[in-house]
Amino acid sequence: MGTMLKRPPDLAFDLGKMHRRRNDLAAAREAFQIAIASGHPNWAPLAAAELGGLLSASGDKPAAEGAYHVAVDSGHEDAAPRAAYNLGLLLAERGDTAAAEAMYERAAASGHADAAPRAWINLGYSRAKRGDSDAARTAYQHAIDAGPGDIARLALSNLAYLLRTEDDLAGVKAAYRSVIDGWPGDQALIVAGDLVQHLGEAGDWAGAREVSRSMAESDDPAVAARASFEVGVFSERLGEPDVALAAFQRALDSADAEARSRAAAALAPTYHERAATLLRETDWAALEHAHGSASDAPAMLADLIGADVDDQVRGVVFLFSAVLHQGSIYSVTAPAAEVVLGALLHERTEVTYARAWLREPQPLRVELLNWLHEVIATAAWQSAAEDDAELSPADRAAAADCLALLPHVRAATAAALAVTEADAVADAATDLLATLSALPAVSGRSR
Repeated sequence: MGTMLKRPPDLAFDLGKMHRRRNDLAAAREAFQIAIASGHPNWAPLAAAELGGLLSASGDKPAAEGAYHVAVDSGHEDAAPRAAYNLGLLLAERGDTAAAEAMYERAAASGHADAAPRAWINLGYSRAKRGDSDAARTAYQHAIDAGPGDIARLALSNLAYLLRTEDDLAGVKAAYRSVIDGWPGDQALIVAGDLVQHLGEAGDWAGAREVSRSMAESDDPAVAARASFEVGVFSERLGEPDVALAAFQRALDSADAEARSRAAAALAPTYHERAATLLRETDWAALEHAHGSASDAPAMLADLIGADVDDQVRGVVFLFSAVLHQGSIYSVTAPAAEVVLGALLHERTEVTYARAWLREPQPLRVELLNWLHEVIATAAWQSAAEDDAELSPADRAAAADCLALLPHVRAATAAALAVTEADAVADAATDLLATLSALPAVSGRSR
C-alpha cells in the first residue's frame, strides 16, 4: 500500500472506480480508502459513498454502513444524500425502521435530484408499513412532484396501491389525473396505462375502459391499437359484446402485431363458445339445406374440429355440397356460418391436408375462408336482386340472416389473418376482407 499512499485523492478515487469496473474489489477498496484517508472535502466523501456500495454488494454490510456514515457526515452535496439513501436501505434491511427513516428524511431534505425522490418513495413505503397513511401519502406526493420519470411513476403507483387498500378509488383517479394532465404527452400515456391496470385490478372496469378509450385516440398507432384492445376486454367484462367487438376490430385493423394477436386470442374463445351453443341449442331439424332437413348438420359441423383430418374434410364437403350448393343458400346457412367462425379460430383447423382434387396440400382454414367468402357473396347478390322472381321470401330471409353476420365474419377473418403463418390462409383472408369492405351497408336481422 506504500506506493499508493502517494497518489493524490482524485487519482485514487478514479483508480478505485476503474478497479471496481474490472471486478478487482481488493484493489478498488484500497484505492477508495486512500482517497478517504486524504480527508479531501470532495474526493473523500465521494470515495466513502463508492466504498459503501462496494462493501454492500460484496456482503460486508456493517463495513458498508461505516463507509456510508463517513459520506453522510461530510455534508457533501452529492455524496451525502446518496449515502444517506443507501444507508437507509441497509438500516431498513436489518429492521431498524426509525434509523432508516431518519436517513431517508436526511436524503429527502437535501433536494438531491436522484437521491431525494428515491428517499421520499422509501419513506412513504416505510410509513405506510407502520400504518401512518397520511405521512406516507405526503412522502409519495413529494416524489411525484419531482417531475416526469420512472421515480415519480413508481411513487404514483405506490400511492395508488396505498389508496386502494383504503378503498379510495376516487383518490387513485385524482392522483393519476393530476399527473396525466400535467406531464408531457408520452409520459402521460405511460402513467395512463398504469391507471388502467390499477382500475382493472380493482374491478372498476367502467373506469378502466374510460381511460383506455382516451388512450385509443392517441396519435401513436401502437398505443391506440393496444388501448382499443383494452376497451374490448373491459367491454366484454361489462357485458357489452357489440362494443367489445368494435374495439377488437379496431385493434385487428391496426398495424400493431401485438394488438392484433391479443385481439385474435381474445375473440377465439368467444366464437368457440358461440359455435358450441349453436350446436347444442339450435333446432337443426327445423332448418333446411340443399338435400332437405338439416337434422344431420350438428354432427357434420362438429366434424370441422374433429381429431381426425378425414372427419374434418367430411365436414368441409358438407359445407360446399349441402349448406351452400350451386349458388344457393338455405335457412341452415347462417347458423352453420356461425359455427364455421368458431372452427376458423380453433387450433385443430390449423392442419394441412392433401386430396386427389388438390394440386398440393392445403390448410383446412383456406377451405373455411373460401366457403365463407362464397356465402357472403351469394347472400349479397340475393339481397341486391330485388326483382328476381325466382327468389322466395325464404331465400331472402336466408340472405338477410347471412348478411347480419358481416361484423362477426369480418372480425373472425381478421383474427385468422393476425395469427396465421401460412401464405395461403393470409391470401384467402385478405381476399375475403376486401370483399367485405366493398359491400354496401346492409340491414339484416341482428344476431
